[in-house]
Amino acid sequence: MKNAPPKRRVLIIGGGLAGLAAARELRRHFSVTVVDAKEYFEFTSGVFRAFAQPRHWESLTLLYKDVLERRFGVNFIWGEVLDVDQWSQAAKIQPMFSKEVDTVVFDFCLVAIGCSFDQFTKSGESPWVPSIHGVWQREDKPHGHLDQRFLEGRRRRILEEYHNLLDWTNQGEEVLIVGAGFQGVEWACELKHFFPAICVTVVDFLPRCLGHLPHEAAKYCEEFMKKLGVRTFYKEKFDPQNAAFWRRISVSQERCHVYYLSGVKSSCRFMERFRLHQNSPLSETGPSGGGWIFTNQYLQVATKDGVWGHGHFFAVGDCVHGSVARPSSPSGGKACGLAVPKTGFPAEEQAVHACVNIRILDRRLHEASCLGPCTSLRSTWYPWGAGIFSISLGPNDACLIVGQTEVADSGHLLCVGALAVAQKEFIETSKMAHLRGDCGVSYLLWYLIHHWPVNVSGRGPVCWLPCITC
Repeated sequence: MKNAPPKRRVLIIGGGLAGLAAARELRRHFSVTVVDAKEYFEFTSGVFRAFAQPRHWESLTLLYKDVLERRFGVNFIWGEVLDVDQWSQAAKIQPMFSKEVDTVVFDFCLVAIGCSFDQFTKSGESPWVPSIHGVWQREDKPHGHLDQRFLEGRRRRILEEYHNLLDWTNQGEEVLIVGAGFQGVEWACELKHFFPAICVTVVDFLPRCLGHLPHEAAKYCEEFMKKLGVRTFYKEKFDPQNAAFWRRISVSQERCHVYYLSGVKSSCRFMERFRLHQNSPLSETGPSGGGWIFTNQYLQVATKDGVWGHGHFFAVGDCVHGSVARPSSPSGGKACGLAVPKTGFPAEEQAVHACVNIRILDRRLHEASCLGPCTSLRSTWYPWGAGIFSISLGPNDACLIVGQTEVADSGHLLCVGALAVAQKEFIETSKMAHLRGDCGVSYLLWYLIHHWPVNVSGRGPVCWLPCITC
């Protein structure tokens, strides 16, 4: 009996929503390895509530070892990627608890490392994403005494922030939130609901909250914040060194604690050396000084001259330069076109698209096929889930926005109140059950959401068959 050939190797860098989605997609057909600098996954969309109610945090986390290796049969490396080589198709990884640097060779690599959510600090650290203090040492690490690569370190970080908020309540301290996007609005409402004695002020350089989201949603959120007692200042640039700024917003700089919820920053540190190359796969422009990964319309990492690393490198989610290539773009050119929001839902959609192309490329390279057009890589598109925003306004209210596009003030406010609250809680609960593999119903639900062959919205084809290569 002839032995089956060994499976090709796929390295997934990053264990967020996109990385986990890719691991599930590819695990039956490839030898998949996921590498992440933390030992756990945290559902970022629900972490605001965890800072106000620490017991809620338990429902937002899972251990990679338990889920990836023991439940899904995927290899997991707890470590930091130091470098990747596009020619030898290998990555240098510093494993946790080891002084030796490992070299991991792969046939395909998918980068899904996400991004940081603070443009005002050098490293982009913020409470909303666990800080990683390891090989990549940072100068501005306000919580360096906690190692948040460990589950217990992150728990301590949550508890510290919670007790800080309790102390500020008793001492009459003030909180300034920089940024009135959906994250800033969520945090302001959570703070004011659970800590009503804290004076909460929000500033933004835009003329209203929620930025480019629908005006009706911004109006509803603004009125809700006013009812809670949140003070808002728009068309106001954050200028902490200017005494006039603090006078204009009537906040005492000495008694004020600042949360930054404005802008994003690239996390592609292990690819930084390629920015020095003339033909770099990283952008020089974009939020917080660039460093974002270029992709073509097939989600392959690309440069201005073509695909990078023989086309065997893919990138999805928040680390990507932020656009979806138009179908008329050159197959190896940089992406251009519609900016995709840096949220979890479209990142998972892109991961599914990339996995389809990895399977097609693998079949084209290693298997004899008579499928003809089915061996052509599939162009990605603006994910239909990119236009959905579920914004929590505390435990008793929320708003659900659908149909948002790159056009300002597009989309619709679908529902508010108890129905929107139930919808947001259902998303969080069912998604975590899906990620853990605890519930077959949740798995089926989210599988259908990301593989449904008919596009009900978005910019993609009316019908597509993601399972054609299965």
